Amino acid sequence: MSCRRRSPIAFAIIAFVSSAVAFAANPHQLAGTWVVDVSQIQQPNPPKSVTMTLAEADAGIFKMSIDIEAPDGKIMHAEGAFKPDGSAVRVQGSMDVDVVSMTMPNSRTLVMGGGFNGKPASSRVWTLADDGMEMVEIAIRHLPDGTPYVRKFRWKRK
Repeated sequence: MSCRRRSPIAFAIIAFVSSAVAFAANPHQLAGTWVVDVSQIQQPNPPKSVTMTLAEADAGIFKMSIDIEAPDGKIMHAEGAFKPDGSAVRVQGSMDVDVVSMTMPNSRTLVMGGGFNGKPASSRVWTLADDGMEMVEIAIRHLPDGTPYVRKFRWKRK
């Protein structure tokens, strides 16, 4: 009786296809409306509020909108639609980014690389907490001399 060896590559392909089908069948767990816990923002003159909405707009296309209420009450609204495949897309209304590249490596994580005026601006990773009601955003930005710094934001599902 002969025993055929199964290729590790074949198993990897089967696992990848199975996870892709499972991911496609379930909506992304970060979809919804979120608000930042502004009491934890450590900066001078933090915003009064920050609200983000992430929604599936079409098959495989997501729309993200951000509303930031400044200390003086002015509202900045930014939005864009993206396919989470890493391709660059333009966004409207942001004073921080005008082009982004987004990926969703799993149903609990969103990763963004952003640029502004033709230069790298920031990288951000949003990760859902185990309870599904909170997420953490890690934002990596740079000082004018190029020195990177990291900020952490806590979001609550609205």
